[in-house]
Order: sequence, then C-alpha cells, then structure tokens
Amino acid sequence: MKNKVLLRQRMRELLQQLPAAVQSAGRDAVCRYVSALPQYRRAERIMAFLHMPGEVSLDALIAAAVVAGKEVYVPRCLGPGLMEAARLPSLAAAVSGAYGIRTAPPDSPAVAATSLDLILVSGLAFDAAGHRLGRGAGFYDRYLQPLRRDVSIAVAWQAQIVAAVPTEAHDVPMSLIVTEEGCHHI
Repeated sequence: MKNKVLLRQRMRELLQQLPAAVQSAGRDAVCRYVSALPQYRRAERIMAFLHMPGEVSLDALIAAAVVAGKEVYVPRCLGPGLMEAARLPSLAAAVSGAYGIRTAPPDSPAVAATSLDLILVSGLAFDAAGHRLGRGAGFYDRYLQPLRRDVSIAVAWQAQIVAAVPTEAHDVPMSLIVTEEGCHHI
C-alpha cells in the first residue's frame, strides 16, 4: 500500500509539471489515435472522462463523437467509490460535479455499464501489463469489475507509463493504453 501512495504522489507531481505546449500537442495526437481505433469506430455508446488538471483532455474527441451521432457518457459520482455512466449531450452541457470534476447534468439519463461499447479510462500511472493506478477511491475498479476487459482502454501521457504498478486483487487491468506516442497493446 505504501508503494501506491508514493507512486500516486510522484505521478501527481509529474502531471502538475507537464508544460502546456506538451499537453496541447499531445492531446491532439491522443484524440487522433483513439478515433482511429476499430473499437472506437464501431462503438455506438462511449464513456469518456472529462479531464482533471494534468490529465489528457478528450474534449475534442467527445465533441466529434457527439457530432458523429455516438452516444457519449461520462462518469457521475453517486457516493464514495461509486459512479455511473451519465449521458452528456454536448460539452457545453457539462457541469461541475463531485470533487469539482466536470460531469453530465443531474437530469441526464444513465445507462448500465454493460451497455457501453467502449470505456476510456483515466488514471495516474499504467504499466506494460495494463495495470492501472487510480487516485485511490476505487471508482473505476468497482465500475469495471463486472465488464469484459476489452471494453476498457486507458488514456494517458507517455510519462505516466511506469515499469510496474503495484496491484491488488481488486485492480482491473486495461486492454490497451493510448498515449501521445501511440497505442500500447497489452
């Protein structure tokens, strides 16, 4: 557990120090890589995250998905460690939610996780085996637990890929990691 705490601290510091120019160029590359994936192209219902400071912004991808007629869902906090996929009709409709994270409006409908075709997942660190280190509250691990592994794709900066992420039995690995440098197949 101590290793997770230390790695989280290190990765938070790294994300705070990413230059704006790197983030700008990188997010465009990440969005291009994700939109070229077969999983994305065939998906009708996508869950994506609305980025926190330092995370990869998927705003352009979300806007393009809405224009293309895909149903876009984002995490909405239900309580400690629990979230649902709430429909986001447009980026302009996003509101500030729990922990100050943008989310769908309170009246937006939610869908079962099993009805999603693709889930784009954030995190603090990832490794080559697809292991993910989140922020420590277990939201994604609980949400992804009952789903097929191939539905979940991590989106991160290349700098967030580390040699090894400390894991526990409840941690859910990703099937693919997309960074500004390309797709890392697991």
